[in-house]
Amino acid sequence: MKDGWLGTPEFPGYRANNVVARLDDEPQVDPKHLYFHLLLLDASGQLQDNHSGPCLALARQQSLPERIRFVRVVAELVRFAPCEDRGLSAIGQALTLVREAGVDRGCLVVAAQVLDNVCSEEAVVASLVQLLKLSLGEEDARRVISGVAGSLARRSDIDATLAAGVEWTTAEGCSSADLSRESNLHAQMFHIVRTVGKSHARRYLRELVGSDLVPLPKMLGV
Repeated sequence: MKDGWLGTPEFPGYRANNVVARLDDEPQVDPKHLYFHLLLLDASGQLQDNHSGPCLALARQQSLPERIRFVRVVAELVRFAPCEDRGLSAIGQALTLVREAGVDRGCLVVAAQVLDNVCSEEAVVASLVQLLKLSLGEEDARRVISGVAGSLARRSDIDATLAAGVEWTTAEGCSSADLSRESNLHAQMFHIVRTVGKSHARRYLRELVGSDLVPLPKMLGV
C-alpha cells in the first residue's frame, strides 16, 4: 500500500500504510472547526473502519500549511497502530487526544504512550524502528538499535542470539545472520521491546538517544 497525499489543498489527506488521515468541512456539525476523519482501509483499499469528529485543534480559518502538517503527523503517528481484530476502536483515545489538542510535541508524546499501552508488541516495534530511522538516519538507527539490544542481552546474562533468534551486529563483533538486515533490525528491536516492556520501550530509548521518538513535523518535512 503506497503512502501519499490525497484530497485537496484546502482539505488535505495523507495515506500511511492502510490508514488515511484527512480533513473535511462539516459546518452543520461544528461551524468553528474543521472536521477530521481517520479511515482504516482493508487489503483491497475498501473502508474497514473510521474515526471521525470535529477537530478542535484546527479552527476553520487555520492556514493550509497547518492543515497539511496535522494530517501528515497524525497518519504517521498511527501508521502501525490499527488492530486487525478491533479496527480503530483500541486507539480511539489517542485519536481523540490529537483531534482535540493538536500535534505539538507534548501532545504527541502523550498520544504515543497511549498507543503503546494498547497496541501489540509488533506495532510498537514497527513504530520505534520507523521513527528511529526518521530521527537518526538508517545507518545510525541500526547502530543504536544493535548496541542497545546487545547491551540488554549482556546485562540480562542472556546470549544475544537466543534472545532475538538472530545474531547481533555490534561494535564488538560482526554478525553472520542469514536474515536480511531489515529483519535483523526488527528482531533486535523486538528484543528491546520484549525486555523493557512495550509500554516503557519508547521512554527508555528516548532517554538513550535524545530523540522524542514521535513524528514531529520537521522530521516529516512539513
